[in-house]
Amino acid sequence: MRNITIALPAELVRAARIFAAERDTTLNALLREMLQDRLNQEGRMQAAVERMLAIAEHGPWSHVDPRSFRREDLYERR
Repeated sequence: MRNITIALPAELVRAARIFAAERDTTLNALLREMLQDRLNQEGRMQAAVERMLAIAEHGPWSHVDPRSFRREDLYERR
């Protein structure tokens, strides 16, 4: 592992240390876990966007011009 230096407001560090202590962990472990969770979340969101775009591009309506629909047809009640 590599060490890094970050600058944080004193009150944030104090609150984070308390938060970590209440969970029986260190500030270092807490920050590492939070950063990893955030990176994983971003990766999952990007994968979901790519899947949605692929569905839109290759889905059953991908060849239909959206301008061909009339408003009345879209909101027709059955």
